[in-house]
Amino acid sequence: MSKLNKPARDALPDDHFAVPGKRKLPIKGTPDDERHTRLAWDMVDRTQDLTPEERSAARSRILRRANELGIDTTDWHKMKAMAIEAMSLNILNDDAHPNKMPFSGILTRVDEPSNEPPGGSSGRRIIVTREAAEKALGSLLGMGVDFSPMFSGHDTQAKIGIITSANIVGNAIEIEGFVYAADFPEVAASIKSLQSALGFSFEAERILVEDPSAEILRITELAFTGAAILRKDAAAYQTTSLAAAAAKDDEMSEELKTLLDGLAAQVTSLAASVEELKKAPPYIDASTAVIDKVEPHATTLEACHAAMEAAGIGLHPQQGHVVMLKKMVGNMRASAAMGKIPHIFRDEAYPMEAASGNKFSKDEDMTEEDVKKVVEAAMKPVLEAISAQAAATTTQIADIKATSRREVTAPERKTLSPMVTAILAKSSLALPDGDEKLTLAKVDEAFSKSNLTTNQKIMLKTELGRVGAL
Repeated sequence: MSKLNKPARDALPDDHFAVPGKRKLPIKGTPDDERHTRLAWDMVDRTQDLTPEERSAARSRILRRANELGIDTTDWHKMKAMAIEAMSLNILNDDAHPNKMPFSGILTRVDEPSNEPPGGSSGRRIIVTREAAEKALGSLLGMGVDFSPMFSGHDTQAKIGIITSANIVGNAIEIEGFVYAADFPEVAASIKSLQSALGFSFEAERILVEDPSAEILRITELAFTGAAILRKDAAAYQTTSLAAAAAKDDEMSEELKTLLDGLAAQVTSLAASVEELKKAPPYIDASTAVIDKVEPHATTLEACHAAMEAAGIGLHPQQGHVVMLKKMVGNMRASAAMGKIPHIFRDEAYPMEAASGNKFSKDEDMTEEDVKKVVEAAMKPVLEAISAQAAATTTQIADIKATSRREVTAPERKTLSPMVTAILAKSSLALPDGDEKLTLAKVDEAFSKSNLTTNQKIMLKTELGRVGAL
């Protein structure tokens, strides 16, 4: 099959191209016009440096040329895949099964143009016709619900739930199902706490559109392949809101009360032990200045491994990223407790590496007393953190035992660490007052003017979400 070489292409008149002004996508006067016309149709949405108007005009020219050549364009109206972002989500109450967190909500609108172009629509808005929705409704049953870290998009291999029913109510497709709450407790908790910012997004294939050259694509046929729970800031449809609520606690069973009583006793004992350890004379004079210098970086690593663990990344029990990051944090704090700036980490030497280069060299044998000093110095900040957590946990358990039922209220805003607050201040960001929240657009705008790394931006967004400010 002969190809269109550069000299022959350069010799073609402008009107032989689907985009005459930029001489792109040749469809006439080529060695094989039929092949080039088909290729032009496949490439029109992927060709760079074209405006939406130029793409629309190019589709019309290609279709006219295909008609002249007698090419069957029936299948050209089909689109491979599309993801609509993002509609409403409701979390329901159900104590019948420990691994089910029921949800319901609006998946998409029918016979109504989207506010923005969804992913997979080549930059054009869409309309899902009622006829298409009615035909495809059954394809939703049994499909999975997925999510991605930061609820920023789709990950079809990260299924966290399932759709069990679907109906068309008015101009909306409403679905019900459940999230595997016991299998994904962190994700379930995040969905509840970030309810005002989350919604549904549908995934579909075998999409047939009425006119592929139209500015607004009318979908006349599709098959739903699943849905995602994600943020609504990039929503194609922006006419709904999320109203999720945690389930109310029913009366505690005797078994649960016994468990809580036992836990309270253990925490009280732990707190007492910690206090005794804190009264013991220190073996090593830790450098406060070094600890203050190292601690913000150790906190950053903690936020990193917490985010990775929540996302299911790096979870190998021995060599996973999460395990290694936790060890690195311990190593850094151990070195800082001895007044040394950490510069190197060797997993096989932890926690002895903290002493390397200070009093002992790696070739010398450490006595039992030496080991005790290093380990206790490394454990000091950990024990302080445990003490604080123990006191907080004791209070929480007392609150739980004081009432058997409680109304769900909006979570109180937590506080940011001084390190995170300082970084935000450098980016000209401050926590809003009261119940107000920062918008993702405002945060991204501030970050774009800063010299923060990608990891720092992710960590800051995670912290803002954790305290309910985003």
